[in-house]
Amino acid sequence: MRQGQLLEKQSIDKIRRILTIVVQGRYDVVCPAKSAYDLKKAWPEITLHFTHAGHSAHEPETEKLLVEGHQFKHL
Repeated sequence: MRQGQLLEKQSIDKIRRILTIVVQGRYDVVCPAKSAYDLKKAWPEITLHFTHAGHSAHEPETEKLLVEGHQFKHL
């Protein structure tokens, strides 16, 4: 996938109906918060949560949201 391809309407339209929850750490320097914000602008149907965290999935606030999102695994 080339850079920015996911944000293109043609790509979003292929996955638009997939229930998607994005958990983004505000202080993540590996995957900057702007990336999640840009994804939300291109794909408004996603649920986007910003946490007071960095990149680790094991920070308490991030972990809590990931566990809550796990309830949708059967869909």
